[in-house]
Amino acid sequence: MTLLFVLFLIPLPAVAGDTCGQDRVILGDWFVAHGSPSLLEEPIPELVSVIQTDPYLDPSNPPPTPSPSFCAMQWSNNTVGGLRKYRLANFDSEASARTANYSITHRGHCASCSSLQDLGVYMRQNLTSATRHCGILGILSSKLQRDCLRDIGFSEECISIWGYNIVNTRKECFWVCIKSAVEGEPFNKPDGSLNDCLQCDEDKSGPNFKFFSGRTRRNSGIPSAIKRPDSQVYHMEHCYWYGQL
Repeated sequence: MTLLFVLFLIPLPAVAGDTCGQDRVILGDWFVAHGSPSLLEEPIPELVSVIQTDPYLDPSNPPPTPSPSFCAMQWSNNTVGGLRKYRLANFDSEASARTANYSITHRGHCASCSSLQDLGVYMRQNLTSATRHCGILGILSSKLQRDCLRDIGFSEECISIWGYNIVNTRKECFWVCIKSAVEGEPFNKPDGSLNDCLQCDEDKSGPNFKFFSGRTRRNSGIPSAIKRPDSQVYHMEHCYWYGQL
């Protein structure tokens, strides 16, 4: 989720299990360059789209989430400008995805941040500082916020849910997060629970964000500076690039 007021940055490990032994930045940059949503082949899962209406305005959201569900990808032999197209599809099990010759890209259904471009953005950097900066700019202008998220590298589809998420967290958690920042709270309390700002974001913005984004760091196996219970993390590797990195 967005962390609007955290004042320090903890770097991600350059090489970890999720990167198949590859350098995080190099592999992340490859996915950004080769995974634009414009390369997706039909049929595209319904929720992999730009969100036109703020989901936080509807108290009935989020809708029920299919469980279990997995978002998986498959490279196509068709190309555009030298780049291979690819498919995204939802499966009810890892085994069914493998049988169809698809590679799991995250646990949960495909949605606005499920593209490989957005995988690369999540993988190559700790998003905490960058998205915090975008949230601060959003106080001044929604255009500045959107341009900031675009500069990070997110797809337009993913920008749409991040934007709504930032606005909702600012609305619901502003003073809680100001207090956390002033007191210099670490991400996690001594007992391992989230600090008050992060917990507010998790409670008030998390359910809609997770449903409409599809991809999160946790369900993509990507490490984060925020400590989470192991049961919340889907451990996986992203070993499905082609050619040279």
